Amino acid sequence: MKRGAVTQTEEKTYDYHKLRLDVIEKLITHREIECKDNRTDMIRQLLLYDEGKYVRNTIVEKYGEDKYLIGIDASKQELMVQMGKLIERGEAKKAHYANCRHYYISNINILENGVD
Repeated sequence: MKRGAVTQTEEKTYDYHKLRLDVIEKLITHREIECKDNRTDMIRQLLLYDEGKYVRNTIVEKYGEDKYLIGIDASKQELMVQMGKLIERGEAKKAHYANCRHYYISNINILENGVD
């Protein structure tokens, strides 16, 4: 990453390296980026977000007694294909889209078990 990288959003242009840490944290929170490791990593993630290359983590939560709610970023093509196979077999169904993720309800946790 080059020093002094300037990025432009719809409203403003930011030089992330010149911003205070609390401002960077607010930008991270506002953009729903899951990264609060250190200043350098936060700036790297903000730049990826601005370039359209930020990929959100896959979420798997227990849903009822024997099902999972799975949220997948659309750019994770391999997982999207696996979920499509589960839908074709009737082992999953599309739930909704929120927070930049497609959500599905499945009786298989694709992160632990994968799809055959």
